[in-house]
Amino acid sequence: MTEPILTHDQVVSYIEDGYLLVSGLIPRDVVQRAEAAMWRCMGLDRNDSASWSERTADHGHYEDAELTAVYTDKLLTAAWQLSEGGLEREDFRPPKGGFAINSFPTDSAWSPHGPHIDHSIKEHGHESFPAAFRVATMTFLNDVEPHGGGTVVWPGSHRKIAALARSNPDYYRPMWVLGGELDKADIGECVEIVPQGGDVLFYHVFCAHSGSLNATDYPRLAMNMKW
Repeated sequence: MTEPILTHDQVVSYIEDGYLLVSGLIPRDVVQRAEAAMWRCMGLDRNDSASWSERTADHGHYEDAELTAVYTDKLLTAAWQLSEGGLEREDFRPPKGGFAINSFPTDSAWSPHGPHIDHSIKEHGHESFPAAFRVATMTFLNDVEPHGGGTVVWPGSHRKIAALARSNPDYYRPMWVLGGELDKADIGECVEIVPQGGDVLFYHVFCAHSGSLNATDYPRLAMNMKW
């Protein structure tokens, strides 16, 4: 039997809010090696801002063992706990590569991008029922300051968006249709996530979220994964 990683209160918080930020799932040395690997995979020098001054974002897919090492047994077990049943712990495996969601500094004032739900691109053909995935993660490889390009979430939006989808299931079956009408769900105000390196943000398939501009002087490095 798999021993749970998350507490009852953490699971309840995820159910209520649609997201959960968790520390302590990845050893610090593993995070540090993954951060170095990300710089190496991008072909950039973390100590030379001139090497990345023209970048605004990096969404590369990198097959590197030091990157995927962040998907520890603890992280995978936590993801399984939040997957809403129907899957075995063995179904949660590390990916073969890391999908980067890296945000570079900008001269613009900080602001979040508009809310979206993942997999709501028409050309991808995903459906709302059954959901395109069970749980997603953003794994942060370095400390993020306020207004440093952190992920923004809308607490409780997953319940409101799910209710919108259920209000007309045939119409909202395509994820791109649902994702295009989030304004009808009255999702409220957003919250900026300010993680430390090694923190993991878990979020629900219907949790509205977005990136944000990085108004600091250092990139934010992270990877996205879904099960």
